[in-house]
Amino acid sequence: MSKIASIFRSTLCLATVLTVALPVSQAAALECADKEISARGPTFTPSPETSMEAAKTEWLKKATEIFSDATMETAKDPKIMCASQGLYSNCTITAVPCGATPAKPKAN
Repeated sequence: MSKIASIFRSTLCLATVLTVALPVSQAAALECADKEISARGPTFTPSPETSMEAAKTEWLKKATEIFSDATMETAKDPKIMCASQGLYSNCTITAVPCGATPAKPKAN
């Protein structure tokens, strides 16, 4: 039984090391923009969750113009601020977009 436990522990340790090492190696391949960008949802909504999602959508539109593979998960120093007016809220997200693939310039 102790041999099986030892194999299980070794496998678990290896899985943990690989799980930690993969995001670190991916983060090393990312580049970040020189400055942060800010975006807010288009209107006040009755749900804080909807307000946050609207702000994320607007932020991603701007971020993908800099890095085509930008996501909120790869953003550097994300800050979310929400304003409330009665039962409604509107959120603003400010973060530095990061990614591995710079976006192609738009044609005029």
